Formats: sequence, C-alpha cells, structure tokens
Amino acid sequence: MKAFTTDPPPPPPPPRAGTGQLAEAGRAFLGLAPGAGANVVELAGGAGVCVVQAGRGGGKVYVAPDRTVLFVPSSMDFDTGLAAFLGGARSPARGV
Repeated sequence: MKAFTTDPPPPPPPPRAGTGQLAEAGRAFLGLAPGAGANVVELAGGAGVCVVQAGRGGGKVYVAPDRTVLFVPSSMDFDTGLAAFLGGARSPARGV
C-alpha cells in the first residue's frame, strides 16, 4: 500500500554562493578591487567566509552563504566577530 500525502514538497532552498563568490562579495563590501590582497578564511560548517583586509586600519567582513554580511573593525578579534555573526548580527546593506 502506498502512502498518500496531500502536502506538496517544500520549495528548494535558494542557491548558495561558492567560497570564491562570497570572498568577492566581501572584497566588494570593503571597497577592494576584485582580486585585491585580502586574507580569506572559510568558516566551519558552511557558515560562509571571513575576508580580512590587509594593512593598518582594515577590518573584517563575515559573509554568509546568502551574501548578508557583518563588518567588524580591525580592533575586534576574530572569535568575537564570529560569535556575533553566527548569532545573526548583520551590517545594514550598502545604500540603505
């Protein structure tokens, strides 16, 4: 006997950007040219990437797979920024 369901399957999740695309989104948020010098750290569990601007006065931007971001100043350590990012904190979108 076959199971009968009336509920349609859930819609597929939105496409997730790859690591390279996330890194470029982070560079763009920081105002860096494509391919500009920045360190990229892939976050565990597919949570996204962190783009660290090289040089004095830079900052870090955490980029989620949906391309939302959290910018933190260079004075904030990586783990504190990561905890805020994983907790859902995000920077306002540019131009808003």
